[in-house]
Amino acid sequence: MVSKSHFKIFLFLFLFNIEVTNGNNNQLIMTIIEIEWSGPYTLKDIQKMDGESDYGIYQIYGTHTIFGENSLLYIGKAQDQTFATRISQHKEWFNKELSELKFFIGQLGGTKLTTEKKWAQGINDAEKLLIFFSSPPYNSQNLNDYGDVSETIVLNFGKRNRLPMEVSTLYYESDFGKEKWKIFEEK
Repeated sequence: MVSKSHFKIFLFLFLFNIEVTNGNNNQLIMTIIEIEWSGPYTLKDIQKMDGESDYGIYQIYGTHTIFGENSLLYIGKAQDQTFATRISQHKEWFNKELSELKFFIGQLGGTKLTTEKKWAQGINDAEKLLIFFSSPPYNSQNLNDYGDVSETIVLNFGKRNRLPMEVSTLYYESDFGKEKWKIFEEK
């Protein structure tokens, strides 16, 4: 027979099982996007990032009049252009900044090869989720929602600076708040 204390431990472990289900009690197939971050870089460093693998997501940090020094100002993607080309397109506002800017770049990777289409979708989805959950003040899109991204987890490794280790769509895909969601009771 299981004692009450053992039952509670078992229930706790059961609730944190990795199995993920949607509202219809079907197992979700999660897309996991892994990003390795590096930096900080200067604008001079970024201008050299024009090679075959210089694509992904980037963060720009600087001084914000409200948030202060070392604030995440902007998140963007270098998907169809290298980091050097894409980031240089922001130069218009770089010169107006209160302090020198710092750049962090994130490159998608993993243990399995992927197609160019899935890689591009990964960059799009990761950018949307990172903007939504981080709310950089210079971004104007994806601040209020992350669009059609679903069943996705973004894992941030390396020198991610102020980004969270993980962001995902799981919270908003939960059944919490729906009629069928119930608090577990001991029986």
